[in-house]
Amino acid sequence: MSATTPLRLPRFRMLAVAALIAGLGAAQAIAATPAPADPASDYDICLGDTDDRAIAACNRAIARDHHRGENLAMLHVSRSVGYLLAGDADAAIADADAALRHDLALAVAFWSRGSAWQNKNEPARAIADFSEALRLDPADASSLIQRGIAREALGDTAGCARDIAEATRIDPVLTARKYVRK
Repeated sequence: MSATTPLRLPRFRMLAVAALIAGLGAAQAIAATPAPADPASDYDICLGDTDDRAIAACNRAIARDHHRGENLAMLHVSRSVGYLLAGDADAAIADADAALRHDLALAVAFWSRGSAWQNKNEPARAIADFSEALRLDPADASSLIQRGIAREALGDTAGCARDIAEATRIDPVLTARKYVRK
């Protein structure tokens, strides 16, 4: 899956063209197709989930070119996390980069990009992004856990232990769920 979607006609236009070709009349075809999702619900769906439906809603919301600043950055972050969970680290990195072009103070964008670097087995780059996320949000237990795991991958067991201990102090339940020592 790539970070960009090929240009396609909206479904209702494709059906209208098909109906004209078939001689059925465009009005009947358009009346029979559902209306496109409204912009507000696309934004909410995009930010509310990370599945394929949410990624599609993010694509539509970003393509509308209506949102700016932090709102646009959040659309990119949400899509980045969706791509991350779908196993597409490159697309996740591209969207995190796009989010950071709109809002450099968005810790979750650094977390998402760091997680993607970690998935690509690039722990040094992951550590840099998790460290930036923690500079912006020092109480982010998830970034501490992820940075600890990346440090462990580089052989820095003392750094890993410090990060996991701090994450445990901040959120013991999350740390117990996400970090299991080998």
